[in-house]
Formats: sequence, structure tokens, C-alpha cells
Amino acid sequence: MSREKLFDDAAVLERAADLFAAHGYQGTSLAMLLDATGLGKQSLYNSFGDKRALYLKSIECAAARYASVHARMAQARDGRAAVAAFFSQLIGQCASSDPGRKSCIVSAGLLEGIDDEVIAHRLRDKWLGTHELLRAAVERGQKDGSIRSPEPSATLADLLLSVMGGLRVSARAQIEPSRLKRTVELALAMLDRVDAGVSSDTS
Repeated sequence: MSREKLFDDAAVLERAADLFAAHGYQGTSLAMLLDATGLGKQSLYNSFGDKRALYLKSIECAAARYASVHARMAQARDGRAAVAAFFSQLIGQCASSDPGRKSCIVSAGLLEGIDDEVIAHRLRDKWLGTHELLRAAVERGQKDGSIRSPEPSATLADLLLSVMGGLRVSARAQIEPSRLKRTVELALAMLDRVDAGVSSDTS
């Protein structure tokens, strides 16, 4: 007869995701994972597999946190408001006192350059998923008139994604939230520019 679990898998993954985001894949030791989750080595392995398997599950856990902002973006009055909702949540995370919430497991993993094909593919997939989320919001705004820039939506999404990554790094560098908010304001102002050169690429 199997023994009943005395812990919640989702809560363990939340703690592991924060740890990986704050310290990176290589920088997170088994001892750190055991301390953060409160589990023994065998319990951790039995439920989640080895460190690599736990990291992959943690990526999915971290991505699932954005379900709420996806809903806010979908419910926004227009495309520009959807983009603003995305960055509003991001600023809130950057202002957190928790290093794991300040960081993003995906951007941290990509910067780390993890030498594992499956992990690298999963990280790229999540990054491109965020790009598509922003691109679709920009395209929506261009169609409803709330975003005036004639630049291709994919190009503007490139810009916004770069801003997102920079905000994460700035937050870890203890840059004041007011400065991060100003950065977002300037980035969103680019969406209103009508004098930008139009790229030959299509959105």
C-alpha cells in the first residue's frame, strides 16, 4: 500500500521555481532544493525525478503563473491597454522583496546558456510564447487604433520583450520601482510614434 503524501506538489514546485529563478539551474544545489521544499532527497526524487526533471516542471509552473495576466490582457479594452496590463504585472513582480519573484526562470535560464537540448528548447519555446502574446496584443492595438506605430507588430514585440528582460535585470540590481515604471512609460510611448521608419518586413 502506498503512503499518503504529506505535502502539496504544486506548493513544492512554486518554491523550486522561485529558487531556480533566483539562483539559476547550475547555481541551485540539491541541498538548496531540499531546504526550500522541506522534503527529503528520496521524497523529492520519488515525486519529481532528478534535478533536471524538477527544473523542467518548474518552468511549466512558472509559466502557469501568467494565466492571470493573460486573462487581464484578453479583457483589456484595447490592444494598448493589454500591453500596459502585461507590464503592470511585471513591475509588481520586479518590486517584490523575494529574489525568486524578481527574476524570471526563463530569462535567467536563457542567459545562463544551459547545455541541455531539451531544457534549452523548452526555455526558447516559453520565450517565443511571450513574444507572440505581446505581438498579438500589438496587432490588436494597431487594428483598433490604440497603437499608432506603423512598425510591424513582430518588431514592436521584439522591443517590448527586450524591455521586459532589461527590467528583470534592473530589478535584481535594486533599481527603484519608480525608474522601472518610467522605463515602461517610455517603451509604451514608442507604440504611439507615427514617424518611425516602416520596416520592409510584414507583421
